[in-house]
Amino acid sequence: MKQFRIITIEREYASGGTQVGKLTGEALGLPVYGREILDMAAREGGTTAEYIEHLEETCTNSLLYSLVAMAKTAGGQLPQISQTDQLNLLEGKIIQRLAQQGPCVIVGRCAGWVLRERKDVLSVFIHAGRQDRIRRAVEEYGVQENQAASVLHRFDHRRSNFYHANTGLNWREREGYHIVLDSGLLGVPRCADILVSAVRCGG
Repeated sequence: MKQFRIITIEREYASGGTQVGKLTGEALGLPVYGREILDMAAREGGTTAEYIEHLEETCTNSLLYSLVAMAKTAGGQLPQISQTDQLNLLEGKIIQRLAQQGPCVIVGRCAGWVLRERKDVLSVFIHAGRQDRIRRAVEEYGVQENQAASVLHRFDHRRSNFYHANTGLNWREREGYHIVLDSGLLGVPRCADILVSAVRCGG
């Protein structure tokens, strides 16, 4: 059996995936990284997290293209690629660095794809039914009920585009993950329990 050291979680908006990551990290005594990666990239890239998010919302180039351009550049200098791709590459390097530092949980940022060559990564996707997510958005995130559906669509569309732009893959395609969990059906705590068991029973 595989021994998992890194758990990566992609999630639909308001599915509770971030909370699943936090509970999993707490149970296993592991650091959890999500928004922190965006903040690290902003500091190291000399910009702000808000600006990176703006670039991500309008990104069209593939990270695959950026990697090819990087490979063709000698001397370790960045080629003439867009600022969006440079920041995406920086995020990828940060994710690789965090994984090298030790076991952890990483939420979002295409981490499963970035770490796809590693054999110790458990890649997870958390989803839930539309009504379950609308309820969570209203009750837990403070979204106005009459705006909840449009907020769900906007965030899901952004995450899907970001994932596809960086990986060339379909964000919701289950073949891209080891485990797909319905947090509306199972509940957030049970989803975390499943991941904890997968890590503890592996290897």
